Formats: sequence, C-alpha cells, structure tokens
Amino acid sequence: MSFFGKLGNIFGSEGGSSPKMDWQKLSVEEEVDHLISASSEKPQVLYKHSSRCATSYFTLKNIETLTSLEKEQVDFFMVDVIGQRPLSMYIADKLDVRHESPQLFVFKDGEIIWHGSHNQIQADVIRELI
Repeated sequence: MSFFGKLGNIFGSEGGSSPKMDWQKLSVEEEVDHLISASSEKPQVLYKHSSRCATSYFTLKNIETLTSLEKEQVDFFMVDVIGQRPLSMYIADKLDVRHESPQLFVFKDGEIIWHGSHNQIQADVIRELI
C-alpha cells in the first residue's frame, strides 16, 4: 500500500459523511470520446490523477467529499497519468489543453465548461457547476 493510501486509512478516507466515490477508470481513447458525447445527457467529470503526487492525492480526497446526491448528478471518470500516459496525452491533444496532473475537466453539452489543475480543483467548484 502506498504512503498516501496508508494516510487515508489512518485519517479515514471517506471523510466521515461521504460515501465511496464511484470512479470509472478510462483506458482507451473511445471512452474519452464517449464521455464527451454523454455530457449532452448528464454532466461528466474527467480527473487526471497521479498516484505518485501528494497534491493529486489530497485533491482527490477533496473531490470525494461531495454528497451522495451531488455524486448522482454527475458521472465521474479517472485517468491514471502514470499507467495511461498515452491516453493522458490524447486527452491533452483532443481538448487542446496543456497536460497537467492533477487536472480536472467538467463537460456539459459536449463542451468543456470548466477545467483546472492542482489547487484550483475543489469539490465546491463541482458543486457550483452542477
């Protein structure tokens, strides 16, 4: 188990009141294209995560503080930027946004309605957008 995983076990990775996040892991380019299309029905969140980065770990934990009701209003997808480097770069090229990690995109009606990286990524941002 990673150092950050151990921290989550020590301090309670659920944050006390928020159920576990249902992240859908992306592995191929077609899945990215599909989530963008699906945003015409329901907002979609794409999170580019690095398991080797403390900022990415703490940003992920912040996102996971969303309530159950908030989580039901959006589909959540994750790309492992270490294990899925080509996919991560495909996303940067397709969206014409410089690759960063951590990085979060919110899609609605086939368009990016918000994107940010590092400390810009907060559960409150997602709350405001949905």
